Amino acid sequence: MDDTRIEKAKAGDIRAFEELMEEHQKAIYNVAYRIVGNYDDASDVAQDAMIKIFKNLSYFEERSKFTTWMYRIVTNTALDFLKKNRRNKVISIDETISGEENDYGKQLASDEATPQELVEQDERKQAVLKALYKLTPEHRAVLVLRDINGLSYDEIANVLMCSEGTVKSRINRARKSL
Repeated sequence: MDDTRIEKAKAGDIRAFEELMEEHQKAIYNVAYRIVGNYDDASDVAQDAMIKIFKNLSYFEERSKFTTWMYRIVTNTALDFLKKNRRNKVISIDETISGEENDYGKQLASDEATPQELVEQDERKQAVLKALYKLTPEHRAVLVLRDINGLSYDEIANVLMCSEGTVKSRINRARKSL
């Protein structure tokens, strides 16, 4: 189904492109968020990436999967964003929602988990995210693409435009650092 929408979008069909982006927008945002580590910045990066995808769709040659090509653009956009904003070294992984009288932390809803399990899951998640954001952007990117998005080594190599061996060594070093 993506193939026909891609061809239509390449031919200038805006609706086909919108449908394509609607299908992939969550994945685009998730990659951006996992790399930049901030909800607002991830939204900006995702928006910039979708604009780049639109502007460069005619260059997609279908030698790789569309998602691999798309992840390359999102990853590069996120890494560029981090390079431009290096002076902002503190990244909040704990955003709060301000109410009229109190501030509330974001909560994960689950029908099956007990409150204690939710707290433990959240603590583990926060510890992993905190450690993830201490990694270099390159190491963070390979872990996000491999362990969170499930891309193969070959797909990651295509996204990052490097060899499969480089991807494997970066993942190994990143996991040791993590």
